[in-house]
Amino acid sequence: MFHRRPDPVAAHLERLGLSAAQASRVGQGGTPLGLAPGTVLCTRGERGTQAFLILEGTASVLTDDGVIAVGPGDVVGELATLDPTRTRNATVVAESALEVLVYDVATYRSLARDEDLGRVLAPARA
Repeated sequence: MFHRRPDPVAAHLERLGLSAAQASRVGQGGTPLGLAPGTVLCTRGERGTQAFLILEGTASVLTDDGVIAVGPGDVVGELATLDPTRTRNATVVAESALEVLVYDVATYRSLARDEDLGRVLAPARA
């Protein structure tokens, strides 16, 4: 008899409010990565080659209008990843140790186009 091991990333995503099906797809699409406090996830003005879904920890989004705190369940870096003509409009810095899922451009665009997942992977802040 085969026993399927539980996926710890999917289980974590379910605790953040995703359905089991959403958690499985979102978890399998990303690469888990641990980041130290002070790590820059993306820098204003650069091309968007990755998007990040925060699983644990907090980060600051440094914008012209001020600082926005983000945490578990928030996505950063998505706007420039979705639009190849845009550059990053903010710098994002880890305030604490972070656990994130990192998505490449093609994977993130594919997941964001999915009607069910598009709501999950929507921008953290307008």
